[in-house]
Amino acid sequence: MRRNLVLTRVGVSSLHPGWVDAEESRNWDLYLAPYEPVPPQPDLDCVVGEVVPGPKWSGIREVLNDWDGWRHYDHIWLPDDDIAATQDDINAMFDVAEAVGLELFAPALDAASYYAHFTMMQNLSFFGRWVGFVEIMVPAFSRAALETLLPTLDLTETGWGLGLDSVWPKLLDYENVGIIDGITVTHTRPIGERRDGGLARRMLEESDTLLELYDCRQRHTTFGAFGADLKPLDMTPERLLVELVKGSQYLFERDPRVLSWIVDFQKQHFPWPDYPVEGTP
Repeated sequence: MRRNLVLTRVGVSSLHPGWVDAEESRNWDLYLAPYEPVPPQPDLDCVVGEVVPGPKWSGIREVLNDWDGWRHYDHIWLPDDDIAATQDDINAMFDVAEAVGLELFAPALDAASYYAHFTMMQNLSFFGRWVGFVEIMVPAFSRAALETLLPTLDLTETGWGLGLDSVWPKLLDYENVGIIDGITVTHTRPIGERRDGGLARRMLEESDTLLELYDCRQRHTTFGAFGADLKPLDMTPERLLVELVKGSQYLFERDPRVLSWIVDFQKQHFPWPDYPVEGTP
């Protein structure tokens, strides 16, 4: 048994075979939880569970409640099956999380990715950031954090989990929650491509209910950052904002609103100085 676990819901078109390089070593085991029948996986060195039809998070909830094997691992990654990633990057993600002490974390999405939240996209200024939000698309957990957060999966009646990614950081007191910018994956499918209008409405209503229940919101704030040496970067709030903007500049062509969103979320957390008038320091 390896130290870490990748547990993913898969179907016949899932990208998980590309995550494994049989010629090289890895620090994680792979558990496939199919939502539809899949072919045998003889070359992947993995466990294939029983087929559990339905959405991602209802299926993961069933696996985690029925199989205690995940409790023997240090960290558990629960990515979507349309994520393109390499074995080396998954190895490195787990190593960085252990070294930094992250409890809830994710690799950043690269520039080629479809995305819903700018926070998840790679920031080129940093190797990693401590943040207030990790999307349900690619979250990873320490074992202790997943044990703490597991009961929240019972709250998603749709099974898609929208809103849980705002609840989880709140329950962890926004501590040791991170995005690892130096390690990226690609989200290959447009957001919500397979959802009908009725389902999308129910998912949003469920998210609103969860946020009200836990008195929280999406918190796309960066509280601090670390470099490639995995040590915290000593920055004032103003310098942090400057570097956030610089590192996200490539996104502004895709959506100019990202600039104002970054500023707004940083201002909500950090005291903002007044503009100096003549005669004041």
